[in-house]
This record gives sequence, C-alpha cells and structure tokens, in this order.
Amino acid sequence: MTGTRGIRHFDGLRLAAEYQKSRRRMIELLQSSGVDPERTTVAACPAWSVHDLFSHVTGIAVDLSAGRPPAGDSQEWVDRQVAERRSRRLSDVLEEWHGVGSDFESMIASSPKAMWGLVYDLVVHEFDLRQAAGDREGRDADFALLAAELGLNLVKNDLRKAGLGAVAVEMAGEVIVVGEGEVELTLRTNPFECLRLLGSRRTMDEVRKADFEGDLDRYFPGLFHMELPMRSLGE
Repeated sequence: MTGTRGIRHFDGLRLAAEYQKSRRRMIELLQSSGVDPERTTVAACPAWSVHDLFSHVTGIAVDLSAGRPPAGDSQEWVDRQVAERRSRRLSDVLEEWHGVGSDFESMIASSPKAMWGLVYDLVVHEFDLRQAAGDREGRDADFALLAAELGLNLVKNDLRKAGLGAVAVEMAGEVIVVGEGEVELTLRTNPFECLRLLGSRRTMDEVRKADFEGDLDRYFPGLFHMELPMRSLGE
C-alpha cells in the first residue's frame, strides 16, 4: 500500500468526460454484442430488459436537461421514464440520448457537486449491461476505480446517517478512509468488486465472503444504499 487518504473529489470536466465515454461504450457494446434488447434481461435490474436500461439512462438525461427533476418519489420518476419509452424503437431512444448528451454533459461539467451521482449511476449501469451481454471488459480500467470512489460518497453519507464510524477500503494500492471518527471496519478488495459490492450488486452470502475485518453486521445500515439481491449475478 502506498498511503492513506480520504475520498477524492473529481472536477466537473473529468466527470463530464467520463459520462460521455461511458455513454459511448454502452452504445458500442450494444451494437457489437448482438444481444436482443427486448428479450435480454438485465439481472442487476431484474424488472428491466436492455431496452428498459437504455430508456432509464436516457430519461434521466432528458428530464434533467429540461429542468424536470423528480418531485417527490424518485422511483415513480424513473418508472415513468422507462414506461414512456417502452413502445419506442431502441434506435429512437438512443437518438434521443445522443440529442441531449452534450447539454447534459455540460451540466455535469458546470455542477459536479450536484451531478456526480449521475456519472456513478451510468458506470454502474454500464457494468450491469456488460453482465447481461456476457462481457467482462473494463473491470481493471480507470473508470472502474473512478466509479468505485464516487460510490464511496454514498457510503460516507449513509455512515453519517447511521451514526457509524469510519470504514477503510484497501484497493488499488491505497487505503481510502470513508466517514468520520475511528476506523472500525476494513474492506480489502479491488475497484470493480468494491463498486459492485457496495453498490448492492452482491447477495448477502457474497457480502459475508468478502474480505471484511471488523463488525460487519453492525455496519450494514451504512454500507448498502439499496436492498441486496436474492440471486447472484455470477460475476
């Protein structure tokens, strides 16, 4: 390990560029993989097809670019975006995403503190798409590390809400301290597994098999932003 530090904060231009790269990678993967977007289920989002996944990321970009953030229940907001596009051809949905891409990326560049979560969300869904397509690329790439570190911001907020102390994450040759106070739990992992584990893409059994040191049970309320899946993704 080379040292201990806190979570980095990425500038807006970097985040906007990463969003654009992920957007392009997802479209390229769709075109090269040969998956049926209507029949292929995205296991990490079990009610969604590949078509629905693209409708989700497109809908977020379209609504926020038009100044239509969620008014209340964000799940209803997301569900509407997907439902509205379910009867459209996927090529039209992708054209819609392309049409707002530059404006949305400019929003990210100018407001990184407000928009970083959308970059995290997109890279998470990129790996969801890769899992659905049987593609294992990108796990050792810089963008996996960036997304993992963005995800640690969610953990930091959840630790504070739960009144829990700090967590240390050992990955990529560094120790990243997340949260406040004394470190009482340590996770040793790699960026891809950190992203998927703390991003609620692992079952309870898989979480318990991860390399945690400390009282994991006490820390559950601060580690996982969403419910854990019942079935393994087989990643």
